[in-house]
Amino acid sequence: MRESEQLVNIVLDDIVQRISRRNDDAGARGSNLICYVRDKSSGLSGAELANRAGVTPQSISTAIGSLLERGLVVRTPHPTHGRVLEVRITAEGTRLLERARAAAKTVEDRALAQLSAEEHDQLSSLIHKVMQTLDIHVTERS
Repeated sequence: MRESEQLVNIVLDDIVQRISRRNDDAGARGSNLICYVRDKSSGLSGAELANRAGVTPQSISTAIGSLLERGLVVRTPHPTHGRVLEVRITAEGTRLLERARAAAKTVEDRALAQLSAEEHDQLSSLIHKVMQTLDIHVTERS
């Protein structure tokens, strides 16, 4: 593994740990999953969520079950496809997501504080390039 790959892994692991500690009631994984449904007023099927999250339908089903138990999402029938259930975020899920985003912003601000404007632009460009290569879906940040 190249040094850049190792550094990216170390930084990402550390960021997830910090966000999880600051968001003690759910951790980063639950808030990450509900990011995918927040801006979709019509809801998303389990298959759509699995595709966006890059995991198997079986894995997403387990994650959705956990979020349902905690009241962070609900399942509702699709308006035209009777057998399809859509996942929608609840008010509690929205509150959790807002807390997770605030925690992430704090970590992000600290991580980037010492970079110059040019370094910010360079880092942003490189991250966008990696995300495009990996076809990573990005939700809008509020």
